[in-house]
Amino acid sequence: MTSLLQRVEKELKIPKDRLIEEGIKHFLEMELRNLSIEVKKLGSRYGVDSFKGLWQKLEAGEITEAECFDDLTRLEYLELEKEKISKLLKKAT
Repeated sequence: MTSLLQRVEKELKIPKDRLIEEGIKHFLEMELRNLSIEVKKLGSRYGVDSFKGLWQKLEAGEITEAECFDDLTRLEYLELEKEKISKLLKKAT
């Protein structure tokens, strides 16, 4: 049985290595876009656009840790993932 990669390579006459590289790049771009959307959604709950912004509201006493702990933790994780993916994308170009 022929794999999809092999079929695309043959039908479109695009080298397998190029297909893989472009596919990985596209995947990383989509992941970065999805992470950015999730950061915006979480941040909009508090009127911020980042972990740092939420942390500042917490330090200023505008919100309590109990109110935002899960979202704060999630924002930190998402931003770290975005950073990793951004670095990978820079290496891919």
